[in-house]
Amino acid sequence: MSDEYIVLKEISKRFAGGVVALDKVTIDIRMGEVLALLGENGAGKSTLIKILYGVYSADEGSIYINGRRVDVHSPTEAIKYGIVMVSQHPQLIDTLSVVENLALGLRNFNAFTSIRKISSFILEKSREFGVKVDPWEKVWRLTYTQKQLVEILRAMLLKARVILLDEALTYLPLEEKKKFYKFIKEFTAKGGSTVVITHKIPEALDVADRIAVLRRGRLVGIVEGTSARIEDVRRMMFGESAAEITYEKLPASQPGGRVVIETQDLWVTGDFGEDAVRGVDLRVREGEVVGIAGIVGNGQRELTQALMGLRKASRGRILIDGRNVTNRGIHEVREVGVGYIPDSPLALGISIDNSMAENIAALYQRKSALINWSEVYKVASSLIETYRIVIPGADSLIKVLSGGNIMKAVVSKEINYCKKALIAHNPTRALDEVSAAMVRRSIKEKAINNGVAVLLVSEDLDEIYQVSDSIHVMNSGKLYGPFPPDEAERSKVEHLMVI
Repeated sequence: MSDEYIVLKEISKRFAGGVVALDKVTIDIRMGEVLALLGENGAGKSTLIKILYGVYSADEGSIYINGRRVDVHSPTEAIKYGIVMVSQHPQLIDTLSVVENLALGLRNFNAFTSIRKISSFILEKSREFGVKVDPWEKVWRLTYTQKQLVEILRAMLLKARVILLDEALTYLPLEEKKKFYKFIKEFTAKGGSTVVITHKIPEALDVADRIAVLRRGRLVGIVEGTSARIEDVRRMMFGESAAEITYEKLPASQPGGRVVIETQDLWVTGDFGEDAVRGVDLRVREGEVVGIAGIVGNGQRELTQALMGLRKASRGRILIDGRNVTNRGIHEVREVGVGYIPDSPLALGISIDNSMAENIAALYQRKSALINWSEVYKVASSLIETYRIVIPGADSLIKVLSGGNIMKAVVSKEINYCKKALIAHNPTRALDEVSAAMVRRSIKEKAINNGVAVLLVSEDLDEIYQVSDSIHVMNSGKLYGPFPPDEAERSKVEHLMVI
């Protein structure tokens, strides 16, 4: 029998508005290997995997498993074939314990699996990973790394033969990521298969046996991971645009004397009544980029939401451009001229049921009942061109876009809008290397050329070091720093992130 466990043959998919996501893509998934699936934003990599997992249906093409043509209409059917997906955002119920989450997911597959057996499995496997997880701990108390471990444990309990990692490892700290790499290698050595969907080429080179590259919905080629060079893979992904990628530190800002963003002994309560932000003192001056590094779930989301008036502070003060905006709501913060790139762009950053033009109109016409549609379309067209947003036009609904292009729509309108300050939380998440480099340059230029105070919160340490004029670390709701980027040793910063 061929070692090709799964073959996706001539797969095509189109979305509303004429967007071609996939165009006759044929690719095989072999047992005992790690296959990395790379591509620029909108290349179709997540769409292809969601077709295999039964989230989407292909317009054309076939799926073969062990040589037999099959129809996969839902994730439940995919799991029956031994295919399990782990996404970038853990799909867990926060109010339940770890063992309750796993038991809930198993009921359709083994009704006789005991809670005690699942608990023992969790303890055994967490020790193997070197990531401690208490089976009876509530999920909301877990770190991001622990949640991703729970998701992979779920896949193992479901007796997965193929694990699909859709950007699931991208934002783990390096040391934690290495532990998952070890698991992936062991899993494939025992005959399993792992598909790693990522926009980070070094991640693919670290772990993949083969690398498949999609571009504009088509398969460009497949290369062996052991012989692939980062420059060659970049050219396959981006063509001539690959020359725009850089990780060199961007020019330093020259901050002014005026403090634009300030918190004084700020405390913020989380979703479950805990102190998510604990006594934070923070200052960002005009023209300065202050970076906050940290693993997701350590109070960054609550901090940025409180700054924007989306979450109430339990103690302390928030000042924006000298104005006390503590618990005054987002309208007053916006009135000062603050742009906001949220960590949850679909929930807080954009309306996917409206067009690009309508989203811009809602933001830019805050002070007038009359909308200058001519100006709105001018701005929308300019942003679409500048940020290379793959969209049929300014009238097209946001929901027809890929995840990366939705992110570019959010980022572009907020960078363009901000006048005094920009609060950016993971602004390049889900963006490919070319798009991420462009966004980082745009943020830095806004600080340097327009004197905008920028608070950059990111789990991507490369991003923090490249853009920031000073660096903080957030852990368990507390803020450490600031540290000058040229004096902050990466090992020290990573240690503060995980202590």
